[in-house]
Amino acid sequence: MRKRILSVALAVTMAASLFTGCGPSKKQAEERDYITVEGLKESFKTNLEINTTDKIELVVWESLLGPDQFIQEAGQWFTQLYPNITIKYINVESSEANSKIVLDGPAGNGPDLFACAHDTIGKMAAQAAIEPVPQSEIDIVKANVTAEALQGATLNDSKGNSVLYGYPVSVETYALFYNKEMITEAEIPKTMADMAAYIKEFKADSNNKGKEAFLMDSDNAYYTVMFTSTPDNHLYGPNGNDVTATYQNTEAAVAQITNDFLPLSEAIGMKSGDMDYKNNDSLFSNKKLAMNISGAWNIKVYEEDGVDFGITSIPSLTGSENPPTNFMGVRCMFVSAYSNHKNEAEAFAEFLLTKEMQKLRCEITSTMPSRDDVYADIEDPKVKEYMEGLQKQIAHSYPMPNMPEASLYWSAFEAAMGNIWNGNTTDIQGELDKANKSSLPPQK
Repeated sequence: MRKRILSVALAVTMAASLFTGCGPSKKQAEERDYITVEGLKESFKTNLEINTTDKIELVVWESLLGPDQFIQEAGQWFTQLYPNITIKYINVESSEANSKIVLDGPAGNGPDLFACAHDTIGKMAAQAAIEPVPQSEIDIVKANVTAEALQGATLNDSKGNSVLYGYPVSVETYALFYNKEMITEAEIPKTMADMAAYIKEFKADSNNKGKEAFLMDSDNAYYTVMFTSTPDNHLYGPNGNDVTATYQNTEAAVAQITNDFLPLSEAIGMKSGDMDYKNNDSLFSNKKLAMNISGAWNIKVYEEDGVDFGITSIPSLTGSENPPTNFMGVRCMFVSAYSNHKNEAEAFAEFLLTKEMQKLRCEITSTMPSRDDVYADIEDPKVKEYMEGLQKQIAHSYPMPNMPEASLYWSAFEAAMGNIWNGNTTDIQGELDKANKSSLPPQK
């Protein structure tokens, strides 16, 4: 998660826009004919006491490249329900919000509501920077999102406590992106063993000089977890809070690395440092890479770069007919502990979970909704195609652990998988055991 931030998002200058309560434009209203004030009054439920008299401005931090437009439009619809409340959007990328909130919040310059990845919950909760979802609203959130999205938004800590902090607005995972001009969906290898063979054939064809068949960020633990996880072995256990073991150094993990990870390394023939996600994304954008492991965060980028691409599940590992077990990310809205309008911010966060707003977000951002009753209603054929491809993979994904101790996993397993990929060790079990030990906090 932490390594797959778009460089274009990091390069943007801070910008702010105030959206008043004038309501959606005529064009927007025509395009979003499934959204009406009457319908929203019916679908939006809250038990919160909301100030409906005083003028209130809610500051919302969100990212560019789609989420910004979503907050604009959603804010305008919210103001139709509450004319005294307006939404002020400020661009703070979700990848930066968790560190920025602890500085700007206490200084009085923070937001009322902000977007962030779910795996930062533990750290933010420990810093008392975010508000838990009020007890009166928990059932409302539960009713509006999938069980997996809810798990990601809930902090399951190492002491066995479970607290819901986030309002899940979307879910994401990485999948197989393929350039339709270089390979058809029917030609895509079904297994990683087939992929290794395909790569060798691709390289042997002189017409493919300067191009690559398939690449992945092979020492990035966000991606390589699919070679160490199984449906029964999730990082830090089924709830992501078991600090006695990572469950990533099992016999199954050793077998998957031996049978699938190492053959890919041999077929690709590149050191891990030469094929990080930035390099791979650039090659795919420039139509020099047939297949890439990427996610919905790059859909708009690839579209703007003119790539005719499709999305499907990752080829299966040896011994399975299903895609590999990999990480799911849950993008949440969080209410700042420093907000002066917590009830109103919580209400807007709940509003973003309605079916109308979830469909709106999906259409604008091409990212997956956090509720499962939206897909059938997506009308844009291209967005629907993307969602169908991503769904094939996310059905086999699980939320990244969000307890603070989970931060130990990244560097330990990145070093291990890099050593294995680059041939620096032949003792796979020993390398995983070492990474497992480094990923666990000292036992008391």
